[in-house]
Amino acid sequence: MTRAKFEQILGEKCSPVLMGVKPANLVSFSRLGSEPLLSSLVREYAEKLLNTGIRMDMFCGCRGNYLLLVYRPKMLADCLGTEEACRILTDDGYPSDASLAQMLDILKGRFHQGGEFPHEIGLFLGYPPEDVEGFRRYKGAGCKFCGYWKVYGDVDKARRLFASYDRCKSYMSGQFRQGRSLMQALDLGNKEELRKCS
Repeated sequence: MTRAKFEQILGEKCSPVLMGVKPANLVSFSRLGSEPLLSSLVREYAEKLLNTGIRMDMFCGCRGNYLLLVYRPKMLADCLGTEEACRILTDDGYPSDASLAQMLDILKGRFHQGGEFPHEIGLFLGYPPEDVEGFRRYKGAGCKFCGYWKVYGDVDKARRLFASYDRCKSYMSGQFRQGRSLMQALDLGNKEELRKCS
């Protein structure tokens, strides 16, 4: 894993989070050929991004991949704190008074247990609760619309979000094509371009 490849993956998979329009993304890195540099790159970029309000947390080296959660703690806590999200999480065994750190620890534990992928991950990734519930109820079938996730609720809202995520990806791709690093792309000073993504 080279630094350039790591930045490219983060820019492609996490641009909506990096640009402040999505609370979190989960990024998968193949275990084959990723170590040992991956751990040092995660530490390095976690430090670089600390002042931007972005955190990185390695979830597991399971199922043949390393899973890295890239997230904005305040935005994520707000998403998980809605009445609907709290109800789903409580039904899934998360304590109603759990802090964000505690919820992330529980989620990590569920990844380490193996078995079925924990469906509540959708809430952590900013998916609307009605879409998370719909996916569970219908086992992924019969959605109204499909984009970054399967939509069972408000299609118009989902389309607007997906378009916003696409603008973030396009912006970041353009920055990389111009030879900028990830940090340069995020620190351009041209806030107008960043605002267009939201």
